[in-house]
Amino acid sequence: MIEIIKTLIDALANGFPGIRGMREDKRRRQLGVELFLLCAQINQLMVTAEDIIQHLENYAASIGNDINDGREGGGPEYPRRVRHLVDRQRDDLLYVRLLLESQSAVVQIIEPEAYNRLVPLLGVKQGALDILFRLMYVGDLPLGPSQAEIDAWVTRIPPLREGQARGASQSLWAVDRLLLEAESRWRENVLPHDSWGRDVHAIVVQYLDERQPRRQLEEIRSSLSILRSTLLDNFTIADVLVEVGERGRGIRRL
Repeated sequence: MIEIIKTLIDALANGFPGIRGMREDKRRRQLGVELFLLCAQINQLMVTAEDIIQHLENYAASIGNDINDGREGGGPEYPRRVRHLVDRQRDDLLYVRLLLESQSAVVQIIEPEAYNRLVPLLGVKQGALDILFRLMYVGDLPLGPSQAEIDAWVTRIPPLREGQARGASQSLWAVDRLLLEAESRWRENVLPHDSWGRDVHAIVVQYLDERQPRRQLEEIRSSLSILRSTLLDNFTIADVLVEVGERGRGIRRL
């Protein structure tokens, strides 16, 4: 799941090289508001992701000791600790998805290459974010998709052409078909919301070793710093304060 956050923030951090040349108008202010809200929400996603990773690291170490001593390990303690974090992360991801609806200024203005990286997350009827919501609804923690899987989707999706309408492009329908194939694999690769035993311990150890979520968090922080700099360099408090309160409350009520 952390790769979803990384793909999202990388696209946003590198998606607005021409922002300084935009004329001062309502559309520019809308972009500033949406980027401000996304930046704040992604920061919260980062905090929760770090808490989840810390719990997984603690679980891998402590239950590993139990297994080495001949005890089964596991039980409801660790999944109970993680479940409330999964619920929080699901709600925060949903808020991000609402901000990235097809007519948002971010989706309409972001550079085509960055937009194509967002496409697997959005889809038409469903994107990667929508699948994550379903898996997380019962408290399960999805470990997919990997960054390699996301990158492979991008290469298989028809790129956005100059002047092509966003939100109804062929690329969005293509990602829907790809994700239908991926969802069953993701369901097989979740950490369940109930007890964890030796099998789950092996999955967690492999995940921490192969996917290196701590390293990915550092990379996300670097991209988030770029996004913050974009906001500070191109928008003033006056650009966003007038609209950000109402915009934020409106989305939270949905």
